[in-house]
Amino acid sequence: MNQETVNRAGEKVLGIIGIVFNILAMALIGFAMASYSRAPEFRQSIEDAIRADPTMANPEDVEMIMNMMSSGFGVMGWVMIAVLALSTLLAIIAIVNLRKKGNASTAGVLFILAGLFAGILSLTSILFYIAAIMCFVRKPRVQHTQTLRDEDFKYQEDEFRRKEDSFNNDTTTHKDDDTPYRPL
Repeated sequence: MNQETVNRAGEKVLGIIGIVFNILAMALIGFAMASYSRAPEFRQSIEDAIRADPTMANPEDVEMIMNMMSSGFGVMGWVMIAVLALSTLLAIIAIVNLRKKGNASTAGVLFILAGLFAGILSLTSILFYIAAIMCFVRKPRVQHTQTLRDEDFKYQEDEFRRKEDSFNNDTTTHKDDDTPYRPL
């Protein structure tokens, strides 16, 4: 039995599109982090909104909240970039595994992991999930070759002779002519 190779172009295209989306998301997060740290008017507008809150009476509390927001935004941004970079790396490894024959299941698992790191239900993760499902579902067709083993051929030949002999034994001739007659 021979196996055909399955064209995995669909999985590769979905993986590449997901990688591009991951790279765009990392760039946007990096741009937002840089803009936040370099835009004092944005920081000032947030600070003014917090000071306008009637529950905030102490200016030191406002300053503490703004410092926590700044540091938290920077840390969360870097964590998100690192997680997206890990997702991108897993997707690249999955695409490389698709080139090797018989590694579609491994690539599917890597696509699922890449989807989880890209965000549970983001557009990128959905693309990775679809690629993973395609890796698991699409299997190569099995082609049966016409070469049979000798004993299989002999068995089929013997079976054919037995059927032919039983067919010849069931025939009778008409009284009027010599043509064989087979009852229903």
